[in-house]
Amino acid sequence: MKSFIKKFFDKSLLLFLIIGACNTVLSLALQFALFNWAHFGYWGSSATAFTICSVSSFYFNKKYSFKNTEKVWITALRFALVIAVCYVLAYYVAQPLTSWLLNALGWTLESKITDQIAMLVGQVIFTLLNYTGQKFFAFKNQEDKKEG
Repeated sequence: MKSFIKKFFDKSLLLFLIIGACNTVLSLALQFALFNWAHFGYWGSSATAFTICSVSSFYFNKKYSFKNTEKVWITALRFALVIAVCYVLAYYVAQPLTSWLLNALGWTLESKITDQIAMLVGQVIFTLLNYTGQKFFAFKNQEDKKEG
C-alpha cells in the first residue's frame, strides 16, 4: 500500500495537474459555450469539449507527465479507453449526484443551471478517475510493467 501511495503522489501528479488545469479551463469554456450558445445539451457539449481537449492532453501527458516511451498508437488506444470510461462514469454520476445535492440543500434551480453545475461536478470526478487510469494503465511504461 505504501508503494502505491508513493507512486501515486510523485512528480507526475504535479505535472498532470498543471496540464490538466490548462485543459480543464479550455474544456469548461468549450462546454459552456457549446451548451449555452450552440445548444448542444449536457452530453453533446461535454463530449465534444472532451474530444477536442483530449488531443493536447494526450500529447503533453505522454511527453511530460509520464515520459512514456511506448509507441504512440499503443498508448493512444489505452488513453482513449481511459478517457471514454472516465468520461462516461463521471458525467453519468454527476447529473443525479448534483440533483440529489441540490435537493438535499433545498435549492430549486432551473434545469439549465443544474446541468451546468453537473458539468463542473463531472469535471472534478473525471479528473480524479482520469489521473489514476492514465498513470497506471494508459501511460505505464514497459519498465513499470516489469516492476508490478
